[in-house]
Amino acid sequence: MNQAKQKTMSNALKISLTSISAALYAVAIAVTSFVPTPWGVGNFRPGVLIPAFFSIVYGPLIGGVGAAIGCFIGDFALSLFNLTNPLLSLVAGVPGNFVGFYLLGFLVSKRPSWSSFVISSFIALVIGNLIAALGVVGFFSVVIPIWSTWPFDVKVATIVGFTFFWVATMVPFVIPLMPPLIKAVKPMVSTAGGNPSNVEIRWGKPNDLLKSTVIVSLILAVLYFIVMYTPSGDLIFSTAMYAETTFWVKTFLLISSAVIMAFGTIAAIFIQRKASS
Repeated sequence: MNQAKQKTMSNALKISLTSISAALYAVAIAVTSFVPTPWGVGNFRPGVLIPAFFSIVYGPLIGGVGAAIGCFIGDFALSLFNLTNPLLSLVAGVPGNFVGFYLLGFLVSKRPSWSSFVISSFIALVIGNLIAALGVVGFFSVVIPIWSTWPFDVKVATIVGFTFFWVATMVPFVIPLMPPLIKAVKPMVSTAGGNPSNVEIRWGKPNDLLKSTVIVSLILAVLYFIVMYTPSGDLIFSTAMYAETTFWVKTFLLISSAVIMAFGTIAAIFIQRKASS
């Protein structure tokens, strides 16, 4: 009986944590929904820090399910103002959020170091947003006649544009802000049902962290120069509904690259000084 009671309490706690994650994420989506995005689809979502945190601290399932539910609730609220479509959310946002944040929690649990976290975050966000981008293009190709007539290369370019724009708006928040957030809440984790081993992420060697951030920063910088100075950039953003935001969208790739590089440099210096003290 005691074992059954413990299991029931554990399941209840998991549901509570998932609900908290979903609710906070939904609010964050609604609060930042006013920021315009190209094509008029998707949102500027610094709030992804919330499901990322729950994925790392409380496990991939809680983070993934919370992200999926929170995404749908947030999109449903925005649909009341004709800012999105609940069916589109189910096709694109929900699966993309679930896979992305489940994968993030899983990868970090296997390699609990901040250098691995940087790479894992980038990989998870790329995969999650790629799924969402595929869902968006597939959905609109079915329901909007003009999208169905687009050439294959334009559809592929649009998927790439969606994916890396969303990634570029997420990594500057998830990667630099997660370490201080984890440190701040660590004393409270055990009382909220968290497994302390989930938040014992090693700083490791400063060079390892610096290498990880350089890799991510260079990828974003290369993407910036491709979309800014080559015909590929014009193809990727040629179908944007809000042409006036195109320059800002492209520039955000460079901003994200600079933020990640700055984080890696500062964190490496911090690790070096900590080791020397």
